Amino acid sequence: MRTAQARCFFPPIRYARELAALLATVGLGACTLQRDYVAPDLAAPAAWSVASTSGDETAPALDPAWWRALGDPAIDALVEAAFADSPTLAHAVARMDEAQAVLGVQSAATLPALSASAAITRAKSQNTMPLVASPTLLSNSLQAGPAFSWEIDLFGRVRHTVDAAQRRLDARSADAGAARLALAADVASTVTALRACDSARGVLAADIASRETTLPLTRLRLQAGFAPAVEEARARSGIAAVRNSLAAQDEQCARSLNALVALSGMDAAGVALLVRAPAGPAGAAGAFVPRAPDAAPQLPATVLARHPSVIAAEREAAAAWEDMGAARAQRLPRLDLAAALTGQWIRAAGSTLNFAAWSLGASLGGTLFDGGAGSANLRAAEARYRQAEASLRGTLRRTVQEVENALAAQESARRRALSSADNVAAARTTLAASEAQWKAGAVSLFELEESRRQFSAAQDAQISARRDQVQSWIALVKATGAAITLNAESIDHE
Repeated sequence: MRTAQARCFFPPIRYARELAALLATVGLGACTLQRDYVAPDLAAPAAWSVASTSGDETAPALDPAWWRALGDPAIDALVEAAFADSPTLAHAVARMDEAQAVLGVQSAATLPALSASAAITRAKSQNTMPLVASPTLLSNSLQAGPAFSWEIDLFGRVRHTVDAAQRRLDARSADAGAARLALAADVASTVTALRACDSARGVLAADIASRETTLPLTRLRLQAGFAPAVEEARARSGIAAVRNSLAAQDEQCARSLNALVALSGMDAAGVALLVRAPAGPAGAAGAFVPRAPDAAPQLPATVLARHPSVIAAEREAAAAWEDMGAARAQRLPRLDLAAALTGQWIRAAGSTLNFAAWSLGASLGGTLFDGGAGSANLRAAEARYRQAEASLRGTLRRTVQEVENALAAQESARRRALSSADNVAAARTTLAASEAQWKAGAVSLFELEESRRQFSAAQDAQISARRDQVQSWIALVKATGAAITLNAESIDHE
């Protein structure tokens, strides 16, 4: 990394007025030890790999409360509850407040400091005054007055420190935005998972009810001699297998419910009351599952410019750059102005003495030899900047990857949803035909059970595809920093 040279010119000083003008000029505009920060030139893809409407200038942008586009009252309520009582979000806000306070501390160094002091003393000493007969002398003294100090930012150390604090405040603000976005995405995705889980439970419960209806008929056929004994065992085995699947599904639903409790801070009963809809008719999925609106990410350059994680990483790099300037200035002389006004009152041996003292001056000091500490500090600052720049590049690449993954998942879920709908319709027709044939004795129970299994698998695949469609949309919102556009069409739900 090239080290910039200080660009300063000091004319000869002959008069006090010229000195005052020079000090004012230096105080307002310090010498430049390095060029101003310029964001690294980061390569971004010209377009996303999945074709989209990102180039449509007329497409409406996503509302800041983007989760409302799902039309799910439970998501709306739980997101607001999570915002009100989230340790993660509170931690991010506290870090932002800390950065704000640090900026205030650093900014205070640009202004003069004014202090005041007072001291009162009563002393007993040996008498050296010939007019006083006592061998000892008691005296009282009072001293009070203000003092003024100001560091002239000769080489920009203070300015670089303030700029670094401001950049870190910007980074912490972006981190808080990223935490808010991630929290809303987690809540919306988990609510969708719980709704899909309840739908799958409804499918399994309907399957068990259907099998339990068939079991008595199987026993009647067995008693009449129209079915082998193994068919009753096969029917009971099928019911037990579905009940095992239902138990596993119950556990998965409980995990999703517990996750929502942790995210929102609400109790489990309150979350369940919000999320779980009344049970649907037998054989229906039963639970509400939101449907995401059609959307596409904006152009890559727009997404990367607005993404809070990228903004935070870039601001950290800018802060590290300013730290380098402060480290360079730290090695150079420091100019300080100081002034003091002191009033003193002394009383001893019956006499009183009052007088005022004042001082005004400037001091210039610097390190002649520090064993290489200043150079090492500068090298450390340069290394931290390289780390911040590498982190920025990694964040950008990771963001691009997450957007591409979300687009691929969205396209996969869309295609699976279309094929699974056809599969459910065909499996339902096959099951109805198999039940009629089984009642007529045309097919065995084994064939009926296979039709049931295919129908349940088709329903489960459809529920998974619908869930994945919503969750991939949420993942796309999170990956793009909510920089997506919505297609102008009505939004319906199932």
